[in-house]
Amino acid sequence: MPLYQLSLEERKTCPKSCPQWTNCYGNNMPFGKRIDVTDRSAFYARLSSELDELSVKHPHGYVIRLHVLGDFFDVGYTRFWEKALKEKTGLRLFGYTHRPKNSPIGRGILRLNAAGAWVRWSDAGGTMSANLGGARGSQDIQCPQEVGKTTSCLTCGLCWQTTRAIGFLEH
Repeated sequence: MPLYQLSLEERKTCPKSCPQWTNCYGNNMPFGKRIDVTDRSAFYARLSSELDELSVKHPHGYVIRLHVLGDFFDVGYTRFWEKALKEKTGLRLFGYTHRPKNSPIGRGILRLNAAGAWVRWSDAGGTMSANLGGARGSQDIQCPQEVGKTTSCLTCGLCWQTTRAIGFLEH
């Protein structure tokens, strides 16, 4: 399936408790296109329109990698994606979050995952986590793309196929 990505403004949409705040992936992406979510009405209208276009263009399915930069910014945003998954049968989602599981946004992400998304918990350890510093334990899998075992996320897909922890190299 074709893969698209969504980048939001890092730090502006991220939890201040993020352990990567000063070492953000976005620090090395000065030319990355970040979507501003300040005008929520315009943001959701544009996102809905783009999802409609992608659904027509790719009737057999497509994948969106959420938050190359940025994070889930409120519960309404998690609900938006949960509704989109139900309405757009070809839509697949994967991504990462630094939101705590026990927070209101975290509980929204758990519902999103129950609806079919693959959102991993960054730096949390354990099931469905994505941890910086490489594979930490015998249950962790090192990201194959980062160590040259596959050319890209598209040729791998491990992050949306296993609940085992994935280890990533430092930014």
